[in-house]
Amino acid sequence: MAGMVILAILLVLGFAVISADGQNRLEVESSTALAETALSVKKREIARNLQDYAVWEDVFKNLHETLDFGWASTNGNVGANIYEGLGYDLAFVLRPDGKTVYAVVDGVPQTADAFSIIPRGLDSLVESGSTGEPAVGFLRSKDQLLLVAATAILPPSVDASTIPPKNRSSLVFAKALDQTFVESISSDYLLDSLKVVEQEEQADGATLPLVDPSGKALSYIVWTPATPGYQFLKWLLPPLAAAMVLLGLFAHQVIRKVRRSTEELEESARTVETYAQTLEESEARFRDVAEASSDWIWECDGEMRLVYLSTRFSEVTGISAASILGKQLDQFFMKDTDAEGWERLHASAHDHVAFRHVRCSYKDAQGRMRICRLAGRPIGSSKGQLSGFRGTATDITEEVEAHARANHLALHDALTELPNRLLFRERLIYALSDNRRRHSDLAILCLDLDHFKEVNDTLGHGAGDVLLRQFSARLQTCLQSGDTVARLGGDEFAIIQSSANQPQDAGALSRRIIEIVKQPFQVEGHELHVGVSIGVAFPDHADDPDKLLKNADIALYRAKQGGRGNVRFFEPQMDLELQARKALEYDLRQALLKDELELHYQPLIDLEAQKVSAVEALLRWRHPSRGLVSPGEFIPLAEETGMIISIGEWVLRTACQQALSWPGLRVAVNLSPVQFRHRELVDTVKQVLEDTGLEPGRLELEITESVLINDTEAALDILSALKGIGVHIAMDDFGTGYSSLGYLNSFPFDKIKIDKSFVTTLEDKVKSLAIVRSVIGLSESLSMTTTAEGVETMEQAMLLLGEGCKQVQGYFFGRPVPALEMTAFLGNWQGFTVLKSLKTDAA
Repeated sequence: MAGMVILAILLVLGFAVISADGQNRLEVESSTALAETALSVKKREIARNLQDYAVWEDVFKNLHETLDFGWASTNGNVGANIYEGLGYDLAFVLRPDGKTVYAVVDGVPQTADAFSIIPRGLDSLVESGSTGEPAVGFLRSKDQLLLVAATAILPPSVDASTIPPKNRSSLVFAKALDQTFVESISSDYLLDSLKVVEQEEQADGATLPLVDPSGKALSYIVWTPATPGYQFLKWLLPPLAAAMVLLGLFAHQVIRKVRRSTEELEESARTVETYAQTLEESEARFRDVAEASSDWIWECDGEMRLVYLSTRFSEVTGISAASILGKQLDQFFMKDTDAEGWERLHASAHDHVAFRHVRCSYKDAQGRMRICRLAGRPIGSSKGQLSGFRGTATDITEEVEAHARANHLALHDALTELPNRLLFRERLIYALSDNRRRHSDLAILCLDLDHFKEVNDTLGHGAGDVLLRQFSARLQTCLQSGDTVARLGGDEFAIIQSSANQPQDAGALSRRIIEIVKQPFQVEGHELHVGVSIGVAFPDHADDPDKLLKNADIALYRAKQGGRGNVRFFEPQMDLELQARKALEYDLRQALLKDELELHYQPLIDLEAQKVSAVEALLRWRHPSRGLVSPGEFIPLAEETGMIISIGEWVLRTACQQALSWPGLRVAVNLSPVQFRHRELVDTVKQVLEDTGLEPGRLELEITESVLINDTEAALDILSALKGIGVHIAMDDFGTGYSSLGYLNSFPFDKIKIDKSFVTTLEDKVKSLAIVRSVIGLSESLSMTTTAEGVETMEQAMLLLGEGCKQVQGYFFGRPVPALEMTAFLGNWQGFTVLKSLKTDAA
């Protein structure tokens, strides 16, 4: 009997241990399913939140089409709300080329590289999400594990097929699996002591691997599952010990209790599974509602009579729902521009199928026509029959109006409201096609304001904008109803004129425009006088829109060359001349690279000391096929194209370097007006002197009065800075400008160079001698040196010496020659006998 009792006790104990172990395994499986559900919910949550932003129209416009950092960083857009409202630690916007153009880190919009923060796996996740469906996975940053979601930025208004995945920008959200995240899951899903560990060996309870999209385990979440079996054993063992004697009586109750407990645990496991399934279904229902939700919900019966309208209906339309219920769907909604969609709605109602994106219109309480978009699905009765339709209506009036405004802005100039280049070209294509049909004539006018840059430079771009608006208004008064005027950019305008009396009408229109522009413009209290140059082209020489506009532009260029304020009609020869100019421009760009430029030097003679006191560097271009190209031909081109800056620096550097071979001589270098106005001129001169080692006092910079006319104050600052370096400043071609005496009094000149036009007429014109004498006297009174240019005869040298001119240059003493020849010239210089006789005669 005792053996049977002991055997019974052992059997009961063995059964209890096995049952307890089974209960523990069931608890682990249940909690693991719950943990997997928790992670799935979190993944769907981040995917849903990401999708809400990725299909937002404003995100597409401001973070894909353009980059508006200010808009994005505003709280409520893609700024601090991503962190504070949604709880995501990181957000990035990636361009199609992978460049991070916008980032939010811990709620702070900033510049950061997503791939530096998440170095592995992000690229493949972004590629997966580029299809439009969010891709979600676990990735590791430098110091933490992240739940990351990525998808393409594709709003509903954009057809996804028009943007290939490789050309789509991506939006990325990331949330760190930090303590807050872990505690949230632990609390919501009753997972005790939930934490994240790096290695599976660190786990001391139930584990679930966190794998990246490639399937590699990055970390593990671990938790301590409940141990109901062990709890049961703790409860069971004391009674067993106490019931050793009464086991027979108690065994039956124990077995029943064990069986009942097992059934309760299994029921609990089934409840947990049901709870997880309920969560998934709830997520699915929420997703369906989110996708279908809009401004208001409507429902109609099988006869398409409205039987239900949500409260949002009255808030949006201002109309009482009761006044609409019972009416046919098409008695309230009307056909709009989307006739095909309206027919699709009726077809869907007839065929009992769902419909979406049907555009229609309706009148609100104030009688204003509004635009909306309908979507609906058939409703089935319990018997499977159609009982009606249920759907949503979205008011898109503002969206449509914004789209219309955007189209207007895309085709019109924002400043003047005139058509822009794109719309102008469309109308030109139509006009050319119409011109061929009606055999009428067409003229294209290109216009450019003269001296507009001076207005911007002196009064600012705001004044320039006012001037452009006034000019646009005047232009429109000159046109007929069928003409088009457009602003192509800057101060460049174009006109399409249709007339059967060409070219006379084009000439008459050009003259009218020139006359109205001559009238002064009143801008910000200033009376501005500008002119206009006009180029005209006809389809006779080109019926291609781009070629025709190009011809008009060529004619405009020739009009400006001809002195501005006039009109020129295109001729084929103009194109040939422009091509020749472009070829010369190309050759000039190559000249500096191919070492075709060279400097010639002309001596400056000190008459009293009978020595060469300086040399002037003169630029020459030895073209491989043209030979020596005249400076008068290529210097203006270099100034117009801006190449004079690099060429001028080469001249300055070469002259300073060469001057080192002529100790004691000063070298004079001419500065172009364009070069003088360049903001880096002073720094360039400093750098060249430092690089070559030439003493500043041996460099003389020659400028003309034209560099001083436009901005006297700025010119004074530049000249003062150059004087501060220690170089000498000379005014070249003195007497040919407008304000020479005022400039001498205001600017720090060391020398005046008398223009050769006065020197060549010294022997014949009393006036020239008087001018030269006055300049020499003025220079002496201002302690300046005087140099007379263009001395070609002994008589001119005698007169200048007699008047007290100390320095001269000209062909009489030496022509400009290359550096080697100038070196030989200086080595053989012993003065001129004629100078000695001139000095004796003067005495």
